[in-house]
Amino acid sequence: MPKFRVSLMLLGLFTQVSFAATCPTVDALKNNLARGWLAYDSDDGRLLAPKRDQQIRNTINEFALAEWSQKRQSIHCYYRDKNGSDLDAYFAKSHFTPANANHYWYSVSGYLQCAAGAQECEFNSRHA
Repeated sequence: MPKFRVSLMLLGLFTQVSFAATCPTVDALKNNLARGWLAYDSDDGRLLAPKRDQQIRNTINEFALAEWSQKRQSIHCYYRDKNGSDLDAYFAKSHFTPANANHYWYSVSGYLQCAAGAQECEFNSRHA
């Protein structure tokens, strides 16, 4: 029985350590498959109205940047349109911290940012 308990503890530790999330893919956002990710206005930080949210989702073409601040404990994911212009909105999800094992996150004006690519900008879940 003790071996079984140790095995379960190690399995639990391994699954927690090996899990890392990334910003939602363009396809996931366009098809409303990015559960829990909410769209906010970049200027005032307010939640986007449903019509504006859908307009942003239809315009998204590529990942631009992930951002995190210790104060708000949430990941903000920014995207660009097909012309390469940054969109005036971001998608956010709370209770995450950057996973910087590969050193893609860097400090900019009190925030940590990652522009290496959506799959490289990993973060870990931190339960509230």
